[in-house]
Amino acid sequence: MSNARFPALRLVLGPALVLSLAALLAACTPGRIDYRYVESAYDGYQDHWAPYTSSLTADVTGNPFAIPQDDFNKIVNAAIQPDGYPPSDKSAYRLRMIFNGPATNGNYICGDHGDHGSQLGKSKGSTVTLAAGYCRGNDPMTFVQGSVSDISGPNDPRLKEYLRMVTVQLFPLPENTFGGPCGMMSC
Repeated sequence: MSNARFPALRLVLGPALVLSLAALLAACTPGRIDYRYVESAYDGYQDHWAPYTSSLTADVTGNPFAIPQDDFNKIVNAAIQPDGYPPSDKSAYRLRMIFNGPATNGNYICGDHGDHGSQLGKSKGSTVTLAAGYCRGNDPMTFVQGSVSDISGPNDPRLKEYLRMVTVQLFPLPENTFGGPCGMMSC
């Protein structure tokens, strides 16, 4: 069967292959994102590359493991960094992360510094829930909420992978403004 003879087949197989590969990669990622919100003030053209090219800092509330809060904060801040970038308190990119806290939204996450996360060592079994926001001052630019299960402890590689995935999800590319999946090209 030739694609030249059946051009419609090429239009069906191309997107199907891309969707299949995306589903396969998503299956390899630990945890899930249940909700994501992007504020209109978020500049994806400027900020999207931050989790790949900049040191980041996370204000952490909650600690689902029986280790000191400062140690957990260091683990979180190390996990969210791109390769080759050390954590920095002076980062222009501030994230706010609440572990095992009550359900929340992005409206107050950046300005709130209350103790809404779990108490030291208190967990929800082996599931860690997370509400996270990318903040510019007290204003949330993006917000995600999700969870990861079967975490054995604070040094579990799956937790670190999940934290990195959440960080990348906080910096999405801008939506396609050209209309439709084909952009300016005709499908």
